[in-house]
Amino acid sequence: MKVRLFILAALACNTGYAFESTKVLPKGVRNLDIRSLYTQTSEKTDLHGDKVSLAIDLYKPLKFSNVLQGETGLKKTQLAAFMLARGFKDTDTVGDFRASLNAQINVWAPVFAWGITDKITIAGALPYYSTSTDINVGFKTNAGGDALLKAFEDPAVNYYYAAVEASDKFANAVQRLNDRLEQNQYAPLEGWNQSGWGDFTLAAKDLVYDGSVVKSSVTAGLVAPTGRKDNPNILTDLPYGDGQWDLFGQVTFDQYLTKHIFFNQYSKYTYQTKDRKAVRWKTGEETVQAPRYNTNFKLGDKLDAGVSLQFEQESGINGGFGATYFRKYGDRYDVNVVESKNELQRATDQDAVYWEARLGYSTVEAYKRKEFALPMSVTMEYRKQYQSQNLAVTDFTQVDLNLFF
Repeated sequence: MKVRLFILAALACNTGYAFESTKVLPKGVRNLDIRSLYTQTSEKTDLHGDKVSLAIDLYKPLKFSNVLQGETGLKKTQLAAFMLARGFKDTDTVGDFRASLNAQINVWAPVFAWGITDKITIAGALPYYSTSTDINVGFKTNAGGDALLKAFEDPAVNYYYAAVEASDKFANAVQRLNDRLEQNQYAPLEGWNQSGWGDFTLAAKDLVYDGSVVKSSVTAGLVAPTGRKDNPNILTDLPYGDGQWDLFGQVTFDQYLTKHIFFNQYSKYTYQTKDRKAVRWKTGEETVQAPRYNTNFKLGDKLDAGVSLQFEQESGINGGFGATYFRKYGDRYDVNVVESKNELQRATDQDAVYWEARLGYSTVEAYKRKEFALPMSVTMEYRKQYQSQNLAVTDFTQVDLNLFF
């Protein structure tokens, strides 16, 4: 039942954006980029790319077998016998749970870069997250529930007290679900919010070819698991990290069409190392009474690629248009229960295409001409999700304030 949010908030400090370039800092120059990002969502896409509720995993039927699970002793035996005599099956349902979930993410990421040589720049980023989720859960009886109440009210059996009790349970189904969750060491389904630091990224970029028209660079780095991991006991939390080390490499190319306009392409591959964490061994049929074990896992590797057309005017105005492609391969869990393994690995193979636009202003050239006191730049980017698979439907607005010193 764990809500699969799959929000790519980690991109707040990664290099996976359309607006890449081969540029590096001059030797000895430092750059502090104060980056802020905001996104919210209430939908995600399924295996076929269709939009569904972010809380689709909480869309669960209440079966007759679940009704029996809530009883004990003689009462449970009598109820089971009554249902059997009346032709009800354990797999029949009496109603359905439905939920709506909305997630908000604010990220503030200081990114520090330093020109070691005229061709090599190193950079580090540590994002700070402020996140929250709002959830509303409801329950509605169906024809099966109505049939059960009618059977209880049949004068021939005189189970009127049972009908009253069943009606009360249906009316309080959400609270009973929360009670059952707490009995199995889950947090109840309610609003959640938290703030904290995410995973730390360290990278080095080398301008390997600096031609007058064509330029190329390579970037290599790692992501350290400094952020809070997913909590298996909270169904609606948003983790700030994925719990293991990542290694990544990127190649970038620029082709200058004019002095101020260039075409960029890049490709980045991220290898996610193996690790171990606490995991609920749930199944498609049983998501609450799921034992928790420390489990070896390997998150799927990631591929980012992008193209863009960018311009930089001597007046300081800059911008561009571009597109990015994201792919994450499926996760793997060392679980010897086939049903649990399939459920844990379900919908972890993801991809998406985004359109992006950028507009900004830089004082660097004006500073060189001694027309401005401080070398800095401000840019705003908007990212629109065009299509995706198994990912949250998210559009990003990002603002960068760059200070050079």
